[in-house]
Amino acid sequence: MKFLILNGLTLLLVGAVYANPDPVPATKSSADAARAKVNLNSGAIRFQFSHVHASDSVLIIFDKYNRTGAGVVYQVFATDSTEGITIPAVPAGKYYVTIQCKGVNRDRIEKLVTIKARKHGKVRIELQAAEVFSKD
Repeated sequence: MKFLILNGLTLLLVGAVYANPDPVPATKSSADAARAKVNLNSGAIRFQFSHVHASDSVLIIFDKYNRTGAGVVYQVFATDSTEGITIPAVPAGKYYVTIQCKGVNRDRIEKLVTIKARKHGKVRIELQAAEVFSKD
């Protein structure tokens, strides 16, 4: 009988020693870890336009400079109130950027842009002046 009581107390004591009174921290999922890595290795860029109308949309395509990735960003954006577009998370690297205006302006521009990790770049783009034509 002494043997059973002694073994029971030993198991209880060992369990109490290994018990963690603090809450167990949540582990990061692989998606969260990948997102954090992308945020560390990505930068933001702002395209500032001149002579763009509020109703214009702009198609922006990022192609990697070393030709290993086409269309890293391929999206249509609307300009904000200051006639610009901000793209917050572009992987760091050198890119050929194609900018195609859709709307009143129909300009197409190609530029070479370098994105640096955790930096915010700004590119100014001069568009040709365009006006809306009406028969009236």
